[in-house]
Amino acid sequence: MVPESGVSNEGGEDYVHWLDGLWKERLLTARDRKPDLTIGILLWPTFPMMSLTGIVEPLRHAADFADNSRPLYCRWSIMGEPGHGAVASCGIRVQADAAYINPTDFDYIVVIGGLLPHLRAAPARHRAYLRVAASAGVPIIGVCTGVFVLAQEGLLAGHKASVHPFHGEDFRMAFPRLAFSTRDDFLIDKARITVPGGISVLSLMTDLIRTHCGPDRAAKVVHQLSLTEQKAMSTFDQERATIFRNFTDTRIQRAVVLIESRKGRGVSPEQAAQAVGLSPRQFARLFQQHTNMTPKRFILETRLRYARFLVENSMMPMTSIAFETGFSDSAHFATAFRARYGVAPSKLR
Repeated sequence: MVPESGVSNEGGEDYVHWLDGLWKERLLTARDRKPDLTIGILLWPTFPMMSLTGIVEPLRHAADFADNSRPLYCRWSIMGEPGHGAVASCGIRVQADAAYINPTDFDYIVVIGGLLPHLRAAPARHRAYLRVAASAGVPIIGVCTGVFVLAQEGLLAGHKASVHPFHGEDFRMAFPRLAFSTRDDFLIDKARITVPGGISVLSLMTDLIRTHCGPDRAAKVVHQLSLTEQKAMSTFDQERATIFRNFTDTRIQRAVVLIESRKGRGVSPEQAAQAVGLSPRQFARLFQQHTNMTPKRFILETRLRYARFLVENSMMPMTSIAFETGFSDSAHFATAFRARYGVAPSKLR
């Protein structure tokens, strides 16, 4: 265990254990908390398992503090009839864990397609549910050959789709009037999102998590799934990804996760710079370059995010929350909270 005053730069396992120690005493139960990001998943027969894990694993890491896996910040459901399961292309069966939930309860509906000859083999209610979701204006994500499913249902008219190069000609032949690209990690076109599958799914999920949950959650996902000492980070080096997959400097990655792991408390820009072996000036320049915000602003954002968590999920008095999150008094806390969220903390509770 690394002491509170420092951070180990050796070994990913030690680093995660250090994060666990920082969070262990402060995790809260939040059964009724409204999550920042919710996703409903529909699986087609012979779906690729990697696409499913590419959706779920980033959500799992973003959903809770440290290396815990409670669905606090993010929630997800694999939907279907009671007892329904879909067999992946690798032969593993995945059981639905929820019925067809009202699509407006989700921020996104994800369709993970299967092998092309099996696209018509999915339950009819899957397609009916998609049409209802589209009518309700819920954004729909087509993953891998899920893009073909969206096109079959007429849900890509007027939208450009991202298609895997392997299926480019198949898509052209099947839907000659639809625009598509085989060169993008993913495309977000209004209420339709398409991603070719594979590791490109990680790029999309990191982007969505950053948008809905904030840069601290996205930083954690990148750390847990892809932090290495190598200069290249696979698909995370490509142009369309979120800012966090462009962290070729692992010192900035570690600094961001250090700040997030302490919820922004007890760490200053100078301390973060020292922890990763940079001068304050170097650190400020690199941090701004990678995150588009100053270290001081990022720390404040992280403190306010934790403050909101406490407001919504604890009975702590506002004065106690103010002190817990590093504010000198409740008035200062309320002012900063209102400036960030547009509502007083007492009103939000």
